[in-house]
Amino acid sequence: MTSIADAPAQVPCAACRAIVPDRGQLKKIQTSRFDTLFNRDDLYPTYPSLESSARAGCNSCALVWQRLTSIPPEDLSAIEQSNGRLVWISDKQKTKQLGASWDRRVKIEAAFDFVPYTTGLPSDADHDEEPLTNQDGNQRRGAVTSLWISCRPVAGTLRLVDGEPWAGDTFEFPVFDSIDLNSPRSDWRRQLPSPATLSDENVARIKRWIKSCLDSHSQCFNTQTTEHWIPSRLLEIDHGDHGLEIRLVESSDLRPWAGIKFAALSHVWGNQNPSPLCLLSSNLYEFKHGIQESELPKNFVDAAHVCVRLGLRYLWIDSLCIIQDSLGDWREQAILMHLVYRYALVTIVATSVTSCHDGFLERNVNSIPAVKVAYSLPVSGEWSASGGNYMIIYNYDNPQDSYRMFAINGSKWNTRAWTMQERSLSTRMVHFCRNKMFFECRGCLQSEENEPTEQSDTMNSILWPRGASVSFEELYQHWQLFVGEYSSRNLTVSTDKLPAIQSVAEEMAAVTGHKYIRSAGMWQAKLQRELLWNITFGKAELLDVRRAPSWSWAAVEGQISLWQRDFRNSQRCPPNTLLGCLAQHSFEVLTIDQEYTGPKSINTGLLTVRSLVKRFGHIQKYTGPSKGRSFFSYDLIIDGPQSGNGDESGGEVFAFGKLDIEDSSDLNTSAATSGPFLYLHVNSDARATGLILREESYDQAQNAHNWKRIGIATLFLDRSEIPILNGTFSHSDVPQAVTLI
Repeated sequence: MTSIADAPAQVPCAACRAIVPDRGQLKKIQTSRFDTLFNRDDLYPTYPSLESSARAGCNSCALVWQRLTSIPPEDLSAIEQSNGRLVWISDKQKTKQLGASWDRRVKIEAAFDFVPYTTGLPSDADHDEEPLTNQDGNQRRGAVTSLWISCRPVAGTLRLVDGEPWAGDTFEFPVFDSIDLNSPRSDWRRQLPSPATLSDENVARIKRWIKSCLDSHSQCFNTQTTEHWIPSRLLEIDHGDHGLEIRLVESSDLRPWAGIKFAALSHVWGNQNPSPLCLLSSNLYEFKHGIQESELPKNFVDAAHVCVRLGLRYLWIDSLCIIQDSLGDWREQAILMHLVYRYALVTIVATSVTSCHDGFLERNVNSIPAVKVAYSLPVSGEWSASGGNYMIIYNYDNPQDSYRMFAINGSKWNTRAWTMQERSLSTRMVHFCRNKMFFECRGCLQSEENEPTEQSDTMNSILWPRGASVSFEELYQHWQLFVGEYSSRNLTVSTDKLPAIQSVAEEMAAVTGHKYIRSAGMWQAKLQRELLWNITFGKAELLDVRRAPSWSWAAVEGQISLWQRDFRNSQRCPPNTLLGCLAQHSFEVLTIDQEYTGPKSINTGLLTVRSLVKRFGHIQKYTGPSKGRSFFSYDLIIDGPQSGNGDESGGEVFAFGKLDIEDSSDLNTSAATSGPFLYLHVNSDARATGLILREESYDQAQNAHNWKRIGIATLFLDRSEIPILNGTFSHSDVPQAVTLI
């Protein structure tokens, strides 16, 4: 595509001359979509008028017609022959039938997206409300980023047979406007993507990004320690006469470390056929004498080439720097992994690929359909190409590939559990996406094309906060959000659930000094609240292997929430109420099994607490009106005489529950399921007040019962202070010691 930049701008047809990115319509500095005067009628789905104009020589019409008719031939033919009864649903890539036929007449219109730059503006200005002036020429302190072509039925919105509306389709074409490409301000100047990923321009750009971060981003500084740090092992890379020369080196052989800079690689394994080369106890000596480039997966080779071009001699790749068949080495290195990403000069991210064998440096920029079109701003009222304005419009298979929110956040790389901590902990990253690079750190988001950063790009960042003044409470808020997203991510090896988040915890513990429970993925200072974790969306899945104790959120597969909001105030409640009675006794943690949990070794994870408990005999699915019971959809029933608050089992409902695993094969709740069960009271003020436990084993020697968590429960009507059963606990009840496994 870059080759088109030096070609002369082509004059469009009379209709397309109305497609003008006229920023004079903008009144304020804000993200906007502004219309054009382009308006033409045509027939769906072949657009013969547009095709005729394309064949007459209008390249703009040709590009748009190619996109609008990009429907599989068999489907296109079926739509044509349906007499106006079939339409193409582009987001679902299939045809659907309309409720009634239509005349297939459509109106084609065009609009542009404008996004403001946030850099280089007065820091005290309210940019969203500041009136626009011509002080920066025609650029208007932003860039035109996209052309939108809409095709709407002239008859208005139609209805599909299933009742869903169909209002035609809208197509996006990324755009480079000459005003942005030639901006006098370098920080507002758009760049066309290079045909080569590691072109001289791109390498210089990466170096500028890194230098700017080092020089000016205080939020990216490694303030935790002044001592320079490097991993225990690194790959040493040289570029010899016959290609890359790579060998493994021990950090103990590289002292002093002060001048050593290294990069780290983040990628997904994907298809491992053939099985990629890994560091083993048996080849450690061999690796130190050299690793053949031909033996390495393509991602590793590409990462080495990036290091060579950036002038970095050392690279860290987990599977080549940690001995994969040594549990001892894995444990030792795993607790240091957060330091790898913290101290790496840059993390090289193979964002766009889905396998370690794919490679991430190849591009097809020059094969992307693109046109360079002259346009005239409406100054004199007559169209003229003499003003020198033009725009380059290109037709990606998927225009979202150029968006950071899609190219990075929508990638397979961003769905993996391991890569979440790698992204969160990295000081700075270069993302290698399809035909485009992005730079990400705590101070900025940059793109190879230098388009403005949109607000959505900066929201909900998962980059871990840094700074000497950051508190445990601030970091814990990030931890809660982190676990929520992390729990829904994918793992190839299920038992990696806790190891793949450990580095984030180590980073947090190193800064705050708080105790992390490695066997459960929880914080000792927040354990009382964290025990009430719940499934937020969908149903959790039962695991084939045990990877964490039942009281840990990592024990199940599903999207987890640790966040708890208080709905009651037990400290200000009268003592003659259930809430007041509960307030007289505190929840106490007695012992925690702190043994390490690794990928090949799961400990028992015993937790002993002291609190009020209630034995009960039955759990039954609630089948009444759903209002107020959609979250807690089970009844917890005490054996006893029938009452107004009773159940068909002959007992009384004292609490409402939510099970961790719905439809468990060993828990038939369609009828009242017999126990023994235990309600363990945890927190009177939270939405869920306690845990539902089921007896798992009995230690006769210790005369102790071991209990397994199966859900959470509330003693009150949801989000209220109204008890479900007033007499559940009395002042004569005393806390009991309970062991959870």
